[in-house]
Amino acid sequence: MGMTYIEAVMVLCPAAAGGRTTAVEPREGSYRPFVRNAGRLVRVRVIEGPPRLAPGDAARVVLESESLLDADSDLPLIETRAELDHIVGSVTILRVWRGAIAV
Repeated sequence: MGMTYIEAVMVLCPAAAGGRTTAVEPREGSYRPFVRNAGRLVRVRVIEGPPRLAPGDAARVVLESESLLDADSDLPLIETRAELDHIVGSVTILRVWRGAIAV
């Protein structure tokens, strides 16, 4: 199975609400949160977005995962709204696709 990509709006909770205390840099590809969805945790990697996303900010991002699609169907197991692990933020899914080609 190829990679699964997700275009989403990510909102990071402010530190005062239990969110992160430091910003993330989506373009580096080093922010790898778990997304809780339908009772399971899915590891994603943020691969595109603004240069910096600080606690309290929202931005459109692209997430990458290998485990979001059911092997028996093309239906995504991730819902349109999911929470990041430990509720440090949320993602609202805009689009899901597989097997993008690098150009």
